[in-house]
Amino acid sequence: MPWTAPTPPRPLTRPVALRPADRRHRAVLHNLGQLFRYDLSESYGMLPNEDGTFNDRMVDRFLAEADPGHRAWLITAAGRLGGFVMTLPIAGGGTTIGAFFVVRALRRTGVGREAALRTIALFPGRWRIGFQRYNPGVESFWAGVATEVAGNEWKVEDGPRPENRPPDTFIEFTTAPAGG
Repeated sequence: MPWTAPTPPRPLTRPVALRPADRRHRAVLHNLGQLFRYDLSESYGMLPNEDGTFNDRMVDRFLAEADPGHRAWLITAAGRLGGFVMTLPIAGGGTTIGAFFVVRALRRTGVGREAALRTIALFPGRWRIGFQRYNPGVESFWAGVATEVAGNEWKVEDGPRPENRPPDTFIEFTTAPAGG
């Protein structure tokens, strides 16, 4: 019988929490932002800068306080750092998730789903969340989240096609006010 390597244990995943982040979390957001951009580098065709880092305009704009409604949270699982989420207001009212990142060890454990649901609960109303269909599993992830918060009242549409990569896809839904 051939030898099979044992599967390493998964980290603890509960409870999931969102901790507000601000400029004091500069190093943490920068470091997680590098992992996030690395994850996207294949799909976006990005290469690192000469110093080995990736540009991360979303984190840079948040830390510079360039967008007044831009907010960030650190995602924790069982008290340990597991990722981050950033939100922004959208034109015409509503909210979008500008960046959402969960470390690989916690993916497919429900941590991302719970973090997304907690984030959406913070801002009842209209949501428009962009994702990339070429990122495996992301469309079913956001469709599952949308179904949980809005039932079947959500839609998906492709955005304009940028010159340098495939288009973003957007899922849109509206959530009821808390207690409603």
